[in-house]
This record gives sequence, C-alpha cells and structure tokens, in this order.
Amino acid sequence: MTLYIDTKLNFIDNNVISTVGSWHPSLPLLAVGSYNQEKGGFVTIFQENGLALEGCDWPILLANQVTALAWHPTRKFLVAGWDGGELYIWLEYSWARLEAPHNAALTTVNFSLGGGRLIATDATGSVSGWQSSSGAPLTAFHHQLSDVITHVKFCSPHPSTEASIRGLARAAVAGDENALDALAAWRPRTTARMREGLQPDNHACYAAQDNGVILYIDHSGTCSEVLNAPGVIVFMGIIGNIYLLVAWESGGALSLSRFIVSDDGSLTTDTHVRMTTRNGQCIVLAGNSCVAVITGDNIIRIWDSETGDNDVLPNENEEIAQGDTFTSISYCNLSDTLCCGTAQGNLYLWRRDHRNNWKLISSTSIKGTVKEVSWGSEGLMNPLLHVNCITNAFILREHHVCWGYAPNIFMVQKSAYEVAVTGKGNVTSNISTSKTIKCFAFKDNYVALGDGKEVQIWMRGKDNDIKFTLLRSFPFKTDVLIIYGDILVGVCSPHIECYTVTGNKLGILPSTEGEGEPIVITNTNKYIVVATIDGTLKLVEITKKGLRMPYPAKNCYQMFEDFGEIMRASTNCSGLYICLSIANAGLAPDPKLYLWDVANDIITDALLSDTGTPPYQSVPIAILWDANDPRLVAVHMRSADFDRIHLLFCYESKLYEYKNWCSSSEEYFTSNFILCSLYTPYVVILCQQNIKKILIQEFDDNTEYDTARLRQVLNFLYYMTTGNLEKAVIAGTNLVSNKSSVIWNSLAKVCVSCKRADVGAVCLGKMGNIKGALMMRKVLDDDTMKDTCKVGVLAVNLGMLEEAENLFKEANRPDLITRLLSAKEGGFRQIIEGNNEGENVLLVKSAQHKLAKILWANGESGAALKLFESAGTLVPHVPRMLISQGQAPVLAQYVATSNNDSLIMWWGHYLESIGDLDGALEAYSRANDFGEQTRLLCHMDRMEEAEKLCQKNASSMYQMARHLEMNSNDTETAVKMYIKCGAISSAIRVAAEASAWNLVWRAGSASAKHALYAASILENAGQNEQAISLYQKAEKPHMALKLALTSGDTNAMIAAVESLGDKIDPEVAESLATHLRNTDHHSHAAALLATAGKYEEALDIVEESADPLTEELSERLAAPAGTSGRPALLRRLADVLGARGLYHQAAKRLAHAGDKAGAMRWLMRSGDADRIATFAAATRDRAAQLMAADYLRRRADWRTRPDLTRHILHFYTRAKAYGKLAAFYAECAKMEVDDYENYEKALEALKEAARCIAKSSDPDKGTQTVALQEQSTLVKRYIDVKKMVEAGDINTGVTSGQQLLRAVSGRSGLISEERILKLLIQYATSHPDYDQLQQKLNDLHLEPDATPRSTESPDQSIEEAI
Repeated sequence: MTLYIDTKLNFIDNNVISTVGSWHPSLPLLAVGSYNQEKGGFVTIFQENGLALEGCDWPILLANQVTALAWHPTRKFLVAGWDGGELYIWLEYSWARLEAPHNAALTTVNFSLGGGRLIATDATGSVSGWQSSSGAPLTAFHHQLSDVITHVKFCSPHPSTEASIRGLARAAVAGDENALDALAAWRPRTTARMREGLQPDNHACYAAQDNGVILYIDHSGTCSEVLNAPGVIVFMGIIGNIYLLVAWESGGALSLSRFIVSDDGSLTTDTHVRMTTRNGQCIVLAGNSCVAVITGDNIIRIWDSETGDNDVLPNENEEIAQGDTFTSISYCNLSDTLCCGTAQGNLYLWRRDHRNNWKLISSTSIKGTVKEVSWGSEGLMNPLLHVNCITNAFILREHHVCWGYAPNIFMVQKSAYEVAVTGKGNVTSNISTSKTIKCFAFKDNYVALGDGKEVQIWMRGKDNDIKFTLLRSFPFKTDVLIIYGDILVGVCSPHIECYTVTGNKLGILPSTEGEGEPIVITNTNKYIVVATIDGTLKLVEITKKGLRMPYPAKNCYQMFEDFGEIMRASTNCSGLYICLSIANAGLAPDPKLYLWDVANDIITDALLSDTGTPPYQSVPIAILWDANDPRLVAVHMRSADFDRIHLLFCYESKLYEYKNWCSSSEEYFTSNFILCSLYTPYVVILCQQNIKKILIQEFDDNTEYDTARLRQVLNFLYYMTTGNLEKAVIAGTNLVSNKSSVIWNSLAKVCVSCKRADVGAVCLGKMGNIKGALMMRKVLDDDTMKDTCKVGVLAVNLGMLEEAENLFKEANRPDLITRLLSAKEGGFRQIIEGNNEGENVLLVKSAQHKLAKILWANGESGAALKLFESAGTLVPHVPRMLISQGQAPVLAQYVATSNNDSLIMWWGHYLESIGDLDGALEAYSRANDFGEQTRLLCHMDRMEEAEKLCQKNASSMYQMARHLEMNSNDTETAVKMYIKCGAISSAIRVAAEASAWNLVWRAGSASAKHALYAASILENAGQNEQAISLYQKAEKPHMALKLALTSGDTNAMIAAVESLGDKIDPEVAESLATHLRNTDHHSHAAALLATAGKYEEALDIVEESADPLTEELSERLAAPAGTSGRPALLRRLADVLGARGLYHQAAKRLAHAGDKAGAMRWLMRSGDADRIATFAAATRDRAAQLMAADYLRRRADWRTRPDLTRHILHFYTRAKAYGKLAAFYAECAKMEVDDYENYEKALEALKEAARCIAKSSDPDKGTQTVALQEQSTLVKRYIDVKKMVEAGDINTGVTSGQQLLRAVSGRSGLISEERILKLLIQYATSHPDYDQLQQKLNDLHLEPDATPRSTESPDQSIEEAI
C-alpha cells in the first residue's frame, strides 16, 4: 500500500512559469527550465527534497526561454537549449556556454543511452552531433537540412545481461515479465547503486522531420531517409531493442506503426493500428510492447503491439472526477506505474497486477492544471514524479503506508498528515499532525511519528484507549523508527541512535567503515536485526541503558558462497534465530529462505517456491516472527500469479512449513496486500489501507486466549509441522476446543504428506469419522496392500482426492484410480475422456455404463445409447430404454442397421413375445442363430425347413431332438440326434425313460465322460454286461470288478484285473485268484496271488502252468524289498525265467537278489554282448567283471568293435587280472600287425603288455617279459628297415633286412621271414640280391605251415598269443 507525498519546488524568484523539465536518469536531480517577466529564461536544478541545488550560478537570458533540456545518463552533466540557438552545459556545479552552429530555437537535445553521443537540432533544420563520453562535448558532425527535426530517438545498445540491475533481476526469476518488472520495487535502497565502468552505447539514431520523413543517422553522422509517413509524426519510441514505434496524425486520427529495425537502419513494417485521439502528443510506452494513448477527454487506451490487445482506462469500477480532462501521461518502468494528470489538478496512478490487469492504486490532487508529468530517478528504490502545473511545480514521492498493531488496537496512515486509530468494537479515532509522516512506530502506550528531521511522541490517554495526545517533539534525523517500552531507536546514517521518549539520548551503535551504512533494520520485541550495505549482519538488544550486541557481527560474504546483499532479515522474540533473504552476487533475488542459529552459528535454508527446480517463480519480500512465540515465523512470498503467506516453525535450526493454516487464504492472497504482523492466533495484513486479521484455522474465533491455552495449541501445531506425530496426538488429545475436528483434520492431512497411515487412522477416529476409521482399520490389517495405497485410502477419507490419485499412481494401482474418479462429480466423464492406457478396462467400461444410466435417467437417450455401445452393454438396456419411452419404431430402425447379434436376438424374442413369428424368424436368421430358427420352425410345423437347418448346425439338431422326444415313436431318432449334437446327457435321459437299454449303452459309449452315468442306469436296470463295459470305458475298473464278482462274469473279471494291475485289494485279489485258477486262467491267478503277497503260491502256479510269462507278470511275481525270504524267491523266479529262456529277466531278478555273478551267467547265456558290457560296467563285482571280460574276449567280435575292446581293457584293469590284460594287449598287437600292418601301434601294445606283466604276480612273468622284449625289438628293427627302404636307402635297408631275416629265421612271432622278404622285394627291385630274395620267398611258400593255431582261450600265455 502506498501514498504519494507532494513537495513544492522552491524557486528563488516569484511568479515563475515552468516551461520544461528533465530528470537525471540515475540521480535524484531535476532540471527545470523557467521564465518570468523580470528575469527572463533560466534553469534551476532541484534536489529530491524540492530545494534548489546550492553553489550554482544559474544561466539567465533576459530575452530567451529554455526550449530543451537533456541529462547525461551517468554523469552530473546537463545540456540546456534556448530559443535563440544558445547551448549551455552544466558540468559538476559550473555552467558554460557551448559554441554550437545553431541560430534558431533548439527543438531537441538528446544523449545516447550510454552518453557517448549528443545531438541537438533547431527550428531551421540544423543538426549537430557531439562526442560526449568524457569532459566537455566535442563537435562530431553538422548537417543543415531543409526541414525541421521534431523528434530524435537513439537506437538501443545490443542486449547485455549486465546492462542494468533490473535486467539482472528479470533474468533471475525467469519467466513472467510483470513479476520481473515488480522485482525492483522489493529491493532495498541499494538498487540505486550503479555499476562502474563504461555503459553499453549506440550512437545511431532516428530523426523525425515535420514533413513526416524519418532519417537514420548512423555512428559516423551520415543521414539517410528510411521512411516517409503520410502525416505529422508526433511520437517515436524503441521497443525491445528491435522495433521502432512511430505515431503520426492524419485525417483527424492517430496511426501507430511498429517497424522492425535492421542493422543498416532500414525499417520493415511489422504491425499497424489506427485510432481516434483528442491529443496525439499524449503518447507513452507502457512497458514491454504496450503503448498508452490519451484518446479522449478522460479515456486512456493501452495497445499491446505484440498481441494486438486493447485495454481502456479507467476501468468500469474506477471513478474519475466529473468534467475532468486528461492532459498528460507518463510511465515508470521500474515500478510498472502509469500516471495521468488532469486539468483539475488530479493525478491518477495505475499499476498492473499479477494477472496483467491495470488497477487504480492511488489518486491525489495538487494545486493547478497539470501540464506535464514525468517519472525520474528510476535508479532509486522509489522513483520520483515531477508535476508541472505551469505556475507551480511539484515532486511527488511514493511512500509506503505506515501502520501499527496491538491485540486491541491498530493504526493505519491515511494521508501524509493523518493516522487512523481503530480500537475494540471498531471504535475509531485519529492522530493529526502538521509534519509529513515518513516514519512511524507504535508500542504499548506510545506512538512516534517522524518526518526525517524531527520526531513527535504521542501518548495514549488513561481514560480513552484510542485517544492519543502529543507529548513532546525533539530533533531526530531518521527514516526508520523502532519503539520498545520507553526506548526509541532510529537510523542516523551510518549509525543507529537510541533515545528515550522524553528526548534524552542514550547512545549510538556505530558502524565501522568496513560495515557500511544500514539498509535493513527490523525488530521483534526488544531484539533488532541490522543489515548493512556491505553485508554485515548484527543482532542488537534494546536495554534500559541503550543498545548492546549479545553476539558479534557476522559478515554474509563469509556465510554464503554467492552473496550480493541482504534483502530482508528478522529475528525471533528470544534473539536466538535470524531468518533472512538475500540477493546473489549478480544482485538477483535468491528464492531461498535462510535461517541463522546465532548461538550455534549454523546456517540452513528452505525453498518455498512452488517449483522444485529452476526457474523459481517466487521470492520472499517480508519476514516476520511471532511477537510471543520464538518458534513461529511468517514469510510473505511474491510470485507472478499471486502473493502467499507461509507459516514456518523453527526446530533444531531448521524450518518446517505449516501448510493449510488458512482455509480462506485465496480471498486475501489474490488481492494487493502487505504482511504486517504475526500475533497468534492472528496473521495481520494491510489490504486497501485497512488492517485485516486472518485467524489460524486451528484456533477458536471470538475467544480470549490465555497464555497457557495459546501455548497448548501452538505446541500441537509445532509437533504436527515438525513431524513428531505421536507427540502431536498427545497434545491434541489434551486440547479442549470447539474446533477439535479441524485440529485432527489438519493432523490427518499431515499424516498423508508424511505417509503415516497408522496415525491418520487415529485422527479419523478423533474426528468422529467412524466409517473412515473402520475402513482404515481394515486396510491396515491387509498385509497384501502396499503402504502407499493405505495412505491413499486415508487421503480419500479426508477429501484429498488429488493427493490420493497421485498416491495410487505411485503404487501403480490404476484400478483404484478409476474407482476414485468414478466417485467424483463428473468423474465418469473424466474416466471416459481421459487416457485409459494401463487402466483396468473393466472399470472403464463400468464407468461408461454408469454414466449411460445417468444420462438415461436425465432423458438424454442419444448420448446414453452411444455410451451403452462403448461399454458393450447394449442388451438389455438400450431396448428397455427405447421401449419404455414408447420408441419401438426407433428401436426397430436401430436394430435394422445394427450388427450386434445380442441386440438382434433380443429383438427376435420381443417379436416372438408379441406374436410376430415371421419377424422373429427373420431376426434369428440375421443373427445366424440356427437353434432358435429350428425351434420356431418346429413350433410352426415347418419340419422340412427345420430338417435342412439340422444339417448346418449342432444347435439346430438339439432343438429338433427336443421336439422329437415329445413323440414316443421318435425316441431312437431323438437319441441319435442328441448324440450327434453332443448332448449325451439328454440322449441317456431320453433312452432311459423309454427303457431302451441298447440306446442307453450306445449313448454312454459315445463319451467316456458320460459312460459312468449310463453305466449306473444300466446296473440298476440289471444290464450287467453292458454296465461292466461302460464302467471300463469310464476308467472305473473297481466298479466293473465289483459288478463282475457279483454276476460271476470271468471275462469281465479278467478285463478288470488287467486294468487294475497291482492296484487291487489283497483280500479281493485272493478270492479272485481262486476263481480264475479254477477256470484255467493261471497267469491272472498268479498275478492276483502276487498282489495279495502269496509269492510262493504264485510261483507254484507258474511252474505248473505252461502259460507264457510276460514281463509285467514277472514284475508282479518279484517280491519287493522287505519281503521275508526275498533272495530265495528271486532266485526261484530267476530259475523259472531262465528255464523258459527269459535270460535277461532272470539276470535282473538275480541282480536284485545281490547275486551279480549269477546274473552275469544268465546274461552270458543270452549271448547279448552289449547288455553284458553294460551290466559289468554298472556293477562293482570283480568276479562279474572278470567273467564279462573273458566272455567278450572269447565270444565277442571285439576286433571290429573298439567299444568292446575298451570294455575288456577296463574290466581286466578293474579285476586286477594283469596277466590276462598283458595277453590281451599281445593279441591286440598281433591284430594290428596281421590285419592292419600298423607296426607302430603293435609296438605300443607290446609296451603296454610289458607294463602290465610287470604288475602281475604270475610266477612265469619273467619268461613272458623276455618274450615281450624280444618281440618289441624285432618289431622295432622291422620299422627301421621299412623307413630305410621307403626313404630310398635300398642298400642299407637290404643289408639290415637280411640281418633281421637271420634273427627271425626258425622262430615264430609277430615279424616273420615272409613279411621281411615281401618288404625287401617291394623296394629292392634293382638290388643285386633281388633274385636271391625272390627265390628265398618262393622256397618259403613251398614249406608246410607248422605254426600251431591259437586256442583263443582267455587263459593262454603271451607266447601263445603272439
């Protein structure tokens, strides 16, 4: 809330008429060009207090007036132009005339945005350019044009992130331009600091002539025409660095055109609008891309050149003085404020709100007709407004409304000289003073008012609480006042001074040179926080003796990594914590809130922005601690949408937000308000210059709270907010309040955010929500449900449907989400229109069906029908809906166009019910329901057509069979049809009713599933043979056997026994065996006796009988493990099996009896070498393995089967028969020589035989070893001879071969004379001894073979084997 306080400019002379004024862009200096009859024209420079700057010799020209003024952007440098062509400059308190090439009235004087270029134009068309970056201006160029230049607009420099502090703030908050424009107003006075060094600049400009031509003057001063407007140009402005806005008058209307600016200065039309206007000179850029134009006596039109939108001021609910006329307009970019002056001396100020709508924020009046208004010194925290009323001139300063609050009394500043006082029962009073109220303080019985120079102390009356009287006044130059008890504190820069209310000075709190001057000072009771311009933070305590610092000062540059300055700071009532907000090194507001634990020197932060990631859309602008409770703090956050007040509790040096503290917060937060105080149970705000108290929802309204009760409620909120839910439950239980349900509801909502369903269930019970409590108890006992789902159920019971939906999504439960939406108003439509991906399709269909029924009830048949179609529930709802509404023809037409078989069938049944059989038959035909067609045709006695349909479909046959069974003569046909269509039960039923047992048996035989039913019917009818057959088919041999015993059917008994196997009762088996033995069924009798455990008797029957023994019977006769005398029984069974030639089975029985050798004998009798090898490999019996090896060596063809060779070697090795193993290796060597002539392998076999014989215990192993060595030597010599002759060394080979012949001559062995001679003859054909060798070979063939043949006995010696 703001007021505007006016200060009249104090001219040195009287009867002064102000002609022109200009503000310095960054300093609080106002230059005013004036004129009076005695003195002539002159220039005066005023300060912000309305007093003329001292120490200046003002230039005075008796015959001339000031026509143009211009300030340098950064320097104390003013240029003044006169109607005689003179140019004067003011540079640092001194005036000088500038020799300029102008002889006529100066029309414009302008500096570029960086101050490097000055351009002046006069009424004869002369244009001069000057270099003005430093020192006095120097001439850069001069042009003499034919037409007068009326407007000059310099181009903007290229965009730079460091161009202005405000630009930095805009970039920090990222997003909404309106919020960014308002940011600078929240900053402390350091916003006025300028960055040192060169500012960005652009020397090019556009100049408009009175004939409508626009010239472009580049950096070098070269002029070129870029536009010829069809009218008189009245305004030019640069928008966003890239657009030039031009306004010209023609034909009684105003044209506004926006052009795109190119690098070479050329213009391209972008957008254009034309409007009627009373005064085309009253045009101003209103931020961003908007233009404000006074288009009528009291109408302001705001045109957005970007979107084309139009706003009209004043708004409908804003009142303007009757008959008043708008005369001038000005816009402040810093505060986003539009000011308009009127002919009656009224000033109206509008400002854009959070929704980008213009709102009237203030109106004031001054003396005289307003000729011109202009904003200046926008580098300051609060811009200044210059108002020129011709004979009077004023400076208006924006001033924040002062206020004060206590539990039973509050005060609000209503004007510059008045404070309204409101007491209990809304009784009002006021404090009026002659001083301009710039600072204000209220505590207990005292009110302090200050105007920056003097302080007045007002005291409350003893008899009247709202009546204050002036106590005294004393000098005190301060803009900030704090009062505690009878101590008054203020800032007298750079120190803080302390006085008593009687005016006695208690002392000062000095600031060192390194700390800087104070820029933020706030208090909570007796503790004060002081923040300085250089980042020093102090905690000060007010005592009766003055000010003291309980803790040393802290430099924020050491506390924060990215620090620029302190924006807001406040301490709690105990002085232990300081909550503050800062700006970063780029002077952009930091959205975080910081908490400094002063005693422990700990810094923590909290982020209250709505978004968890940048860009953040809100920053803190006010921080206030509770006046009595040191744990509670309120923070006013501003964003692009609307302001919010957040309450936070301090716990262990951290901040925890207390959410949902105000149920009606939106009502206040969408309006323009200021946070004033936090005084539990109220949050106090200033809204529209009125104090409003917002009750924290857990407190009772209209109740006087004592300290203890207030503490109880605060303790509950403290425990709830900090997450100590168990203590919160205890504290809440001890509370006695009319708002107990609100208290427990708040705690339950916190349980949702903390995901504590167990505590939330307790809260529901305390709230009296019995249904919800019972539901939560059931949910908590369900171990299959996730904890997140349980919290979601709690949220549903609290009405937090959005939170519940998010929790169900987190738990991946689309079914619960759909159920939740279906319970909401309009939820069915939300489910149907939403994205159903991943959701339960059945629940979506259910929602469609329910919504369709609702629409049906509301009479919306068309929409209901479509939803019934989507849900797949056309039948029976759509027909019922249309029939009930008397729309049978509509239903008939709908059915005729539908392809839904269920609907067509319903329609057919409906037609049949009303007697329209032909229509029903047609409907059944469309639905391809042959059964219903057949039924209806039979009913209509159209049997031939029905019989044709029976050939197509089983259902038709069923309906035909149903029709035929009613006629006793067609029973057999009906049964056959039932069987053919698969209705076996019906076939059995019909046949049984007609006592047609053959048909019953036939029907039962058609399906094993129905055979048992048919068998039971036949058994009851005495048809035992057929019943036994069906029991067998039904795989019920027990029942078949029982019936066979009863009827004495031997064949049935045998079939049952074969089906049962050994799954038969022993007693029944014994009785059956006796019967079967008497009927010469010995095999079955033996099997039954074996099942009964009578193995001896069973073997007796088998031995006496000549019936063949099957393997199954052999298994039945084999006594299982644990049977008494089992080995003897198995040997006896093996003998019986062996006697009948079943050697394999006999071997198996002996193996089970543990007689491995006996089993091997039976296998050897079978002659199956593979089984012998397999059995020997599996057993560990050495005797059996030795027998197997001997058999395979003697009987098997091991020479052609390597696998048997390996088995023989393995078995001999396992049996440790090394002598036989050596002999077998010798046989292998002989085989390699005789069969394959592979002497190398033969040599290897001989070596293996030698190794084996070395392990043998045979007494003749010495002789055998010698024999093996001799044979190995001979084989080795033969291999050498062979290699020689093969290599071509014939002579040596023949010589060695003849020596080998003499060695083997007359001896038997692996290498014979014949073998040697054949080798020599093969390779030595050209040798001299060839004929001799051939003759010797022929002679050898004539000799009789005296070599004895091998007996092939496994016991032969090595010599015999070789």
